[in-house]
Amino acid sequence: MEILQLRYFLELANRQHVSKTAEYLHISQPSLSSTIKKMEDELGVPLFIRNGRGIVLSDYGKVYRDYAEDALLALDNGRSVLKEMHGERETTFKLGMLSPYVWADLISAFEKKYPEINISRYSYEGNLYVSGLLDNKIDLYLGGINVTNDPRLHYDTLYVDQMVLLVNRKNPLSRLKEVDLRFCENENYINLGEDTNLQQFIDTLYAAANFKPNVIMECDYTLRDQMVIDNHGVSITTKKATDQLRSREVKAVKIVYPPYKRRLGLVWRKKAYLTYAQKKFIEFADKYYKG
Repeated sequence: MEILQLRYFLELANRQHVSKTAEYLHISQPSLSSTIKKMEDELGVPLFIRNGRGIVLSDYGKVYRDYAEDALLALDNGRSVLKEMHGERETTFKLGMLSPYVWADLISAFEKKYPEINISRYSYEGNLYVSGLLDNKIDLYLGGINVTNDPRLHYDTLYVDQMVLLVNRKNPLSRLKEVDLRFCENENYINLGEDTNLQQFIDTLYAAANFKPNVIMECDYTLRDQMVIDNHGVSITTKKATDQLRSREVKAVKIVYPPYKRRLGLVWRKKAYLTYAQKKFIEFADKYYKG
């Protein structure tokens, strides 16, 4: 089995579309199909099954995928170890991030202390960071870690954030210091996009409060805040986010039920070798938030 075959196989497994995968890999479709066919002939089982215009992994492919990922990871780990044995420190790493403004102070402080380390930053919403880490697109992920718990990944909680209901001061709820979400069913809600990591966590609060919210708008963070400022509705968010909101028109009311809090932290592959740069960032982030 050739390394290139494994990389093609994993890329196709992720995209589940021959033409799009071939385009991404800068090869022809026949070349990609031929490579996969050779793998299947060598293994003696079909790795993919056609599904309409796309393809999906067969049961054999699902099993083999884990071994292929581990094989490539082992080779990447070996390369990193040899470099450091040779005195070549890895001073660059790929960081997937959620809501970069939340982490601006941490990143700035780290770069001041370790100017020799370069961070390549990528935006990751929802639970896309899982495939990003497993496919080696990123080395570390920094963001919300409530929604997903993949056994192949290590989760390091940096801090826990209180959930609040952001309301306009004209709303009667603004007179409260804390609120039970079960009694807020009749409010008009302004949500983030359904694919965002924070909204996916907020949806678990709606479910625990046992109601389906009347969502009048889905939008980004900035417009969401402005909609509340203009008294079009209420929104669930984190205390840290409201601390950065400069407006006297709104108030953050602590949510006491459901008692869920948002966990934010770092994630990386359990079997991955942590380079000098990655270790320094993890150590710095832990000390920055945990003291």
